[in-house]
Amino acid sequence: MQPPEEDYWRLGESTWIFGVVCAAIALVLLRLILRERLTLQGSMSYLAFLILLGGMALFPDVTGRVARALGFFSWANFFFATAIAALAILHLRALVTLSRIQLRSITLIQELAILQEKLERSLAAGATSSESSSAPPPRAAQDRPEPSADA
Repeated sequence: MQPPEEDYWRLGESTWIFGVVCAAIALVLLRLILRERLTLQGSMSYLAFLILLGGMALFPDVTGRVARALGFFSWANFFFATAIAALAILHLRALVTLSRIQLRSITLIQELAILQEKLERSLAAGATSSESSSAPPPRAAQDRPEPSADA
């Protein structure tokens, strides 16, 4: 016969082990942030979910009451539902970050192409003017911005 569900989550050793594992992962994450291997902004949600899951393991009585209040009959089902929701949110955040990086990369490539074209035009104009006369072009003519393709 199985023990009642309330007794199931009062088994202390298994929940403490998971809590210690979550704390170890959080320490590794903090170390990476301090060594500037990860950005603080990008890892805050991960750290928050790690603290939430570790807190669920360290305080199983509270977790059990919250699970019952939300309609879960098993603490394990509530834990896995919370973990899956956390992973879904972290994945969505990663997708948003990757989209921003992709858009920024496209913008930088376009700006680089425009600058390269301006440099080639400037070098071509400089070579043409040096062949026709030995004097360099006036400084004001070089500083004048060329019309952009956006207009």
